[in-house]
Amino acid sequence: MQTRAKKDPDAKAVELLRGVPILGELDKEALSSLLADASERTFAANEPIIKDGSYLANLYIIISGKVEVRKKGSPIAKLGKGQFFGEMAFLNDKPTGRSADIVAVDETRTLDIPGPAWYAFLRRHPDVAIEVIRTLADRLRNTDWALSELQNLPAKAK
Repeated sequence: MQTRAKKDPDAKAVELLRGVPILGELDKEALSSLLADASERTFAANEPIIKDGSYLANLYIIISGKVEVRKKGSPIAKLGKGQFFGEMAFLNDKPTGRSADIVAVDETRTLDIPGPAWYAFLRRHPDVAIEVIRTLADRLRNTDWALSELQNLPAKAK
C-alpha cells in the first residue's frame, strides 16, 4: 500500500473530484480544501482496505479500480470510480466499528479522508451531506431488497 499526502492540490486532482457525483457542484476552493486533508492510497488486487469491526473512521473516494463490499465473506456490493465508502463510520456519536469488509477487486487508488476532516467539510457544505444521505438511503434500500429476495427463496432440497 502506498500513501502520499496532498498538501497543494493540483488542477488535475480538483477535476478528478469534480467527477465524483456528490462533489461535482462544488467550486475549486471547496474541492481544494478537501484535497488538503486527503491522502492518495493504492491497494493491490485482493488487498483488504477495511475490516469489519475496525474503528478507523476515514472516508474513501475511489479514483480508479473497483472494490467489493463483503459481509461475513459474502459479496454484497461492488463500487467503482467516483463512488465512496466508509461514510457510516463517522455518523455515529460513539464508535461502533465498521459494518463490512472492503476489499480491492483489482488495483485500486483512493483518496483517504480522515473522519474529523470529512465531518468538518460536511458542516461547511450541507449540500454534500444531503447527497451522502441520499446515497446511504439508496444503499439501505438495495440491501433491504436483496434480503427480501433471499427470504422468499424456496428452501433447498436435501
